[in-house]
Amino acid sequence: MLNATFKYSTISTCFLLVNFCSLKAQIVDSTSHNIDSNGIVIDSTANTDTSRLTKSNFSKFNFESVPTSKIDSTVVYPNIYDVLGVGGSKYTALAWKIDKNTFDLSICPAVDTSLFLNHLILPGQSNLFAQTYLGNMGSPIQSDNFFDRPIDVPFLFSKNYQLYQHDILSHKQFNVRSPHTRLFYSTGGKRREAEQILRVLHTQNVNRYLNFGVEYDYFSTKGIYENQLTRNNMVSVFASYYKKKISAQATFGYTYIRNQENGGLVDDKFIVDTVLEPSLVPFRLKNASSEVRQRSFAAVVGYDILTIKKKIKDEDGNDTLVDRPLLTSKLVFDANRHTRVYSDSEGDSTYYSNFFISTAGTHDSVYMVTYTTTLLAELSQLARFPGVPGLRFWVSNTTGSYYYYTPQDFIYNRSNDKLTTNHLGVGVFSKSPYLSYSGALRFYVNGYRSNEKLLFGGITISPWKSTEMPFIKGSITFQDRQPDLFVRNYFSNHYAWSNNFEREKWLTVSGVLGADRYKFEIGYNVANVVNYIYFDTTGRPAQASNVAVTSAYVQKVFKVRGLYMVGKVLWQANTNSEVLSLPTLSGFGSIYYEYPLVKNVLTGQLGISVFYRTKFYADSYNPSTGQFINQREKKIGNYPFADVFANFKWKRANIFLKFEHVNQGLFSNEYFTALHYPANRRIFKFGVSWMFYD
Repeated sequence: MLNATFKYSTISTCFLLVNFCSLKAQIVDSTSHNIDSNGIVIDSTANTDTSRLTKSNFSKFNFESVPTSKIDSTVVYPNIYDVLGVGGSKYTALAWKIDKNTFDLSICPAVDTSLFLNHLILPGQSNLFAQTYLGNMGSPIQSDNFFDRPIDVPFLFSKNYQLYQHDILSHKQFNVRSPHTRLFYSTGGKRREAEQILRVLHTQNVNRYLNFGVEYDYFSTKGIYENQLTRNNMVSVFASYYKKKISAQATFGYTYIRNQENGGLVDDKFIVDTVLEPSLVPFRLKNASSEVRQRSFAAVVGYDILTIKKKIKDEDGNDTLVDRPLLTSKLVFDANRHTRVYSDSEGDSTYYSNFFISTAGTHDSVYMVTYTTTLLAELSQLARFPGVPGLRFWVSNTTGSYYYYTPQDFIYNRSNDKLTTNHLGVGVFSKSPYLSYSGALRFYVNGYRSNEKLLFGGITISPWKSTEMPFIKGSITFQDRQPDLFVRNYFSNHYAWSNNFEREKWLTVSGVLGADRYKFEIGYNVANVVNYIYFDTTGRPAQASNVAVTSAYVQKVFKVRGLYMVGKVLWQANTNSEVLSLPTLSGFGSIYYEYPLVKNVLTGQLGISVFYRTKFYADSYNPSTGQFINQREKKIGNYPFADVFANFKWKRANIFLKFEHVNQGLFSNEYFTALHYPANRRIFKFGVSWMFYD
């Protein structure tokens, strides 16, 4: 039935393709200041070759093909540029996302063509925080920055793959003047242990209102150690349409992740105290693997019930009238099907403490499907003055089902357990050059999330009307939430629990002071969690009465002629180190020299970068449930991971060469990324990213 639902939804969206309103977007403009994933603006010294993206090429779409005698020459049909309040004449590409919490449409980076730290390719590394993972590309990842970890995840058993997966409802949408294609490929290691990444993005406009595209990501590692094979595949097809009073956007996504599980080292001494070929290092599991799948479809369709005419300047600088929405109705639909299978063909393994179903082998499966429908009314901000708000009101329904094996399944056939919940929401938003803010309040009235309350709020103050000059950002989040469905009850071959936990209460406050022109940012975060839920040393869910976490970070880029120095330092502390262990200090540093090898054609960088964290009880990994769990067996850290790299920008291509973990064996062999999981040894990697604009 779910497959039929997805087919029906996909066909419906193709018919609707009447534009899509969720939106977060950066804009790549032809003057080409490049913006990295942290929002730091880096001036490119190489020619970005955007000559094909000039205004004259826009004419091939024949956007105004209707004879002027048949329309009012003072009226222009609005498109997404008008919705976001940006002038279209300056930009070659516009991208945006929808915020799932507030339903804001926000501008975000379209395509990152910057050379800045181009060699950092592990998902999440661009945030410049250390990570706990299983040592190879494609494996589960958990950020060492507590405030980077997700709180509310749609499916518990895939949360540590979120950095690889596409967020379907909030998937990036585009409006481009010419077709944009980005190809990225990297490889490293010998053939029998090769690591490969392939990323493809293509998007193009049919006319000024209709855009479609496809995104495909592939992460693969054969692994230098035993049973390290990973295969991560993610594909999304998206489209958007905006014209006059109609808006719509939709995305279909499919994820297939299949990884071997080796359970970690039999003994750390095989890395620390001996010199063995990697293929000879013994690990604890021989025939275990996990498989995660997700099928998703999301769409946002809107209609402007009331509009007002507003005078603006067109691309030629002439006064013209456009229809701006006053009252808009929207329908938001989000469907997701998640599955995870864990299997181990080895019987009676000493790795497991319990066998609840069979000692001959393991085949645990868990399933969850949800359909969320939201009806929303939006009253637009009437004027772009500081503090003048727009309003949103919505009602939302979620239905679905879930399944995990239970002992009764030996005797009876049973249907999947049903789930349902409804919530009401209200939001405010305001945008102006000096002051912008957004907030939302949700209250769940019944069902499996009954009485949950969620509050989100964010504000940006820009005295100089731009984040180029000093700005302040602040946010607050309050969540009074029920424990996850699978935290409450779960049964499998090796783990079983039934919990009656209290609701978690999260209060998080964050502040940022920064200035893009000076490439500087400082941030401070505080979180207080009542009834904190975590996975204890046995791998089962547990609850602590209270945990408070504080962190502060500073990031700065220094430039002296062609010499760049990049630094980021994070400090963290918490009040309950028995249930939550974090590195007190972690950081990233890079020094490189940039030089135009061939003026306006080829720019090169040569340098070194280092990730570091102090010793702490980094979480262990439980392959049976796919969770990072608490451990007090051994502290890891106090080991620098250094890369020597050379980055090049050749016209529209970015190229990197690097020796990853170049310091392996120089100081010590304590190069662990999680308990009993060593990092890859020294390895050479190569990658290229190429942009095509036609």
